[in-house]
Amino acid sequence: MLRPGRKWITALMVAALLALPGVSWGGGFGYGGFNGELGLRFGYGKSTQKASVHLYSVLPRWGIFLVRPGTYPSIGGLAVSFVLEGIISAAQAEGDGAEIGITPMLKVALPLGARAMLFVEGGAGLISESFDSPAVAHAFNFTPQIGGGIDIALTSRLAFTAAYRFRHSSNAGLYKENPAFNCNFFHAGISYFY
Repeated sequence: MLRPGRKWITALMVAALLALPGVSWGGGFGYGGFNGELGLRFGYGKSTQKASVHLYSVLPRWGIFLVRPGTYPSIGGLAVSFVLEGIISAAQAEGDGAEIGITPMLKVALPLGARAMLFVEGGAGLISESFDSPAVAHAFNFTPQIGGGIDIALTSRLAFTAAYRFRHSSNAGLYKENPAFNCNFFHAGISYFY
């Protein structure tokens, strides 16, 4: 359930999108003509166990299509992209702090008509976590993650993105102490396809 403050932020974001001048809401959006994407997502994450950790994140992204939708050797119109995603988070835990990292991923997308695209994406990256929590034993960790979402066309090249991601964070047994830190993430943002 959204808290009152989050309801207002969500309502303001939707109102701002609807008020954009000159938006034709996806007119001319053509996945087959794109070579890549640039994006900026905002995320909220909450730990699933062991300790209470809340993450407020900014996630810049760059991706390149390996297989564009509707082109050979695409299977069933699927698109496949390589994506490089950064993350900078403010962490609220026993001792507040931050995290910064980078994750290479594969994104598999299925166009839904001309104005939306469902996707699944996942990968494993590196992260530095500097906040005090029993869930995080060391500053250097690996972050395997997987999730899915939807890109909804706003203009001929711009799309609104909403996504969910499950992220695991641990040191992969490099150190004796390895409590592992699992997190549910919710993302929203904008993607520019070029």
